[in-house]
Amino acid sequence: MVPDVNHSSMGLEYFCWEGDDFWLMPDDELLALGKTEIGSLGLVDPNTVFDGFVVRMKKCYPVYDEAYQGHLKTIRNYLTGFNNLQLCGRYGLFKYNNMDHSILTALFAVENILGANHDVWSINADDDYHEEVKT
Repeated sequence: MVPDVNHSSMGLEYFCWEGDDFWLMPDDELLALGKTEIGSLGLVDPNTVFDGFVVRMKKCYPVYDEAYQGHLKTIRNYLTGFNNLQLCGRYGLFKYNNMDHSILTALFAVENILGANHDVWSINADDDYHEEVKT
């Protein structure tokens, strides 16, 4: 995914709706915004970013219906056939994880690349809703 061992990649995610200001923003402006924000956060010197691209994903959140688990099993069975693929996060695992769980799946995926054997699909696999609502 990167040209040599001296480089790495980074993904930024902006939540938007089809047709809103972010969705309609030209790619070069979104890339400039991303560079500015990672610089402001102190993650990367924006002047060292040499490439980028934008992917707009329509209706990208999974739809939970009575057939969801079966569809997910089909996808998972297919994707686990790749030896050089590590999935993580909401889009990689096709499920709505909270941010903590999404980051944990990414950390485990990295450890898997380094030789561990974590089951990232098992993170937040229970049916409990973790947030609390008080009325």
